Amino acid sequence: MLGYFGIMAVIVAVARNRLPEWPMLLAGYALAALLLLALAAAMRRRPGSRPVAVLRFAAPLLVLPFVYSAAAETVLVLHGRFVDDVVLAWERALFGGSPNVAAVSAGSPPLTELLTLCYFSYYGCFLLPIVLYVRGREPLAERYLFAAMTTLLICYLGFIAVPLAGPVPATPELAAAYKPSGYLITSLQNQIMAAFDPPGACFPSPHVAGAWITLLSLRRHISTRARLALGALTAGLTAAVVYDWYHYLSDVAAGLAVALAVHFAIERYAARKPARQARSRVLQSSHR
Repeated sequence: MLGYFGIMAVIVAVARNRLPEWPMLLAGYALAALLLLALAAAMRRRPGSRPVAVLRFAAPLLVLPFVYSAAAETVLVLHGRFVDDVVLAWERALFGGSPNVAAVSAGSPPLTELLTLCYFSYYGCFLLPIVLYVRGREPLAERYLFAAMTTLLICYLGFIAVPLAGPVPATPELAAAYKPSGYLITSLQNQIMAAFDPPGACFPSPHVAGAWITLLSLRRHISTRARLALGALTAGLTAAVVYDWYHYLSDVAAGLAVALAVHFAIERYAARKPARQARSRVLQSSHR
């Protein structure tokens, strides 16, 4: 995560003429880095303290809200504008229309509520690593947190590469005509999106990427029932982001690609690690 802070600090410094809030952004990244370093130092001084260990482990999650909002502040530094028109034209050429409109063609308020509930379940991804850690499954929790953070940070960098305002801000007339209605959960989620989901945080979809890296990271380490439930929620969330007009289908494909790529890279590294350790032991034995 410190590496990401460094990358973003350089981007903010270079593009400061386009970022009126650049001093606050740099200060925020510096404070977030200091927090991580301070907790790492506290862990070294008090290695037996369980509260310190839990807090050090949870530190990336604690700074993630700032990291997300700060990333959204920088989305226009490369292109200087949102490029929804390009993505919309590409999707219409490929699919013959808008996937967002097509997704709600057979919708209903109960279906909207169900899919939005799946989308709402995404917030549980941020609690799962802490739950695993405090229940004594530290290695799994650390691998999962590393995979999730890597996936999300790649998505945040993607916001700059392809800045999208999103289906509702980009096509307000279509959204007014086709955006589905639901009940309590739908209303709550729409309020959350209006308050905390800034324009530009679309491509790749961090919700899709985060949900899929959760499923991929945990599927072999949980019960069959939990795996089926997690798979159903992930599938529902993947459909919901288009159905609820939160993302384009392109965002979904990109988010899924990021999760698959990160999972593949981590799995390859884990598979090679025992071989490297075995070679190291052989070399050490040969030098005795």
